[in-house]
Amino acid sequence: MECLDAKKTSAKLQHDAELLELIYAVRDQSARAHKILNNSTEGATDLRQQAQVELQEGLFDFLHRQARTRKVSGQQVEDFSVRYNLERKQLR
Repeated sequence: MECLDAKKTSAKLQHDAELLELIYAVRDQSARAHKILNNSTEGATDLRQQAQVELQEGLFDFLHRQARTRKVSGQQVEDFSVRYNLERKQLR
């Protein structure tokens, strides 16, 4: 029985990690869309880009609520955040 519990815990941690990766990817896409919108000078493009920004923000909010519903551990979020930020610094 303990083996089954360990497998469930491991699977939950894996799925939570995948959710965190998706959340950070959407956050980055949203930031890029905001930057494009702020630098844009064309009216028609602004409407499309504004819709894109709103879509990304909605997706981020949804995923964030999913993480809260799944009760992703704060320690896992912190560990992921640190690793993610270190990886981004190395890419610059």
